[in-house]
Amino acid sequence: MTRRSAEAIAVLIRAGWNVHHPPYGYTTMTVGGAHSRRGTPRTRLTPDPRRAPVVQNIFYWRAVTGLSVEHITARLDADPDRYPPPGIHTAWPPAAVIAVLTNIKYTGYQATGARDEHGAFRPVEQWALSDQPAHRALITPALFWAAQDPVTSVRQIPHHLVRDGHRGGGPTTENADAGCSRRELT
Repeated sequence: MTRRSAEAIAVLIRAGWNVHHPPYGYTTMTVGGAHSRRGTPRTRLTPDPRRAPVVQNIFYWRAVTGLSVEHITARLDADPDRYPPPGIHTAWPPAAVIAVLTNIKYTGYQATGARDEHGAFRPVEQWALSDQPAHRALITPALFWAAQDPVTSVRQIPHHLVRDGHRGGGPTTENADAGCSRRELT
């Protein structure tokens, strides 16, 4: 991708537009009157009523109960009617669970540039985030960051704040495993 096209995508992201395939748990809604230069309609993310609760469960299991990706995958696969697998899969691949757990879009913000060419998190300061929440959040930023390091993070966030959907500000701390700063986005 050229620098110019990356900058153009960053401008769309900061304005809150969806520029990629919607992540599991969301679908897209077309915004009337908003079109790209090619004439395609602009879209925003909206929760998928059947799959959004699955995303919330995945984050809760990881951040609050400390389940491994393998255990989460097994729990999802045990009830495919309640936890429908993504896309055309008949079971949950562990990579799909990891993709959910590492996607900042579930906090309500559009983002790009969160990962480098090797898949590792970049410093938060290098991400292109929407200026404000762009769509309905499925999880809080606190729950997102707790899921990145469930062994220690869950102990730092009182369970009633995670459960009740608290969105207050918190201190900035380093997350050595993810290679990025943990911070509240709102």
